[in-house]
Amino acid sequence: MLKKLLVAIDGSDNAIRALDFAIDMANHFDSELILLSVYKHHSYIESSLSLVRSYQHLDTPDEALRDFATEIIESAANHARSRGFARFETRIKRGPPARTIIEEAKKLHVDTIVMGNRGIGDVSGFLLGSVSHKVAGLAHCTCITVK
Repeated sequence: MLKKLLVAIDGSDNAIRALDFAIDMANHFDSELILLSVYKHHSYIESSLSLVRSYQHLDTPDEALRDFATEIIESAANHARSRGFARFETRIKRGPPARTIIEEAKKLHVDTIVMGNRGIGDVSGFLLGSVSHKVAGLAHCTCITVK
């Protein structure tokens, strides 16, 4: 038990707290971490013009989102390394966040999913239900939500 933990990373403060929690667990249980960042398809970005402007050199909004997700996951990996933790892999996936997190966890046979309580999509989460709530309700494995 607790040999493989998936940490959902979205760049929020709660996601970094979740990563810190997962690192502590992984150190205690000698577990491997999988850091996962999920980005939605380009229609999601229409409300985030600042992100598009930041990545104007790219051909499509999907490329901008992929590059943004890459920056988020690289930052999380650097954070883990700065805490002296090296037993992790990183993944970036495109799709609906909750469903993609659940599918990756199942495919990778993880024991536990660790994620922040509220991420960068707070407004849509309030209206539609948070990703962490959906994952906790539908995942095949234990889910830990960190505040």
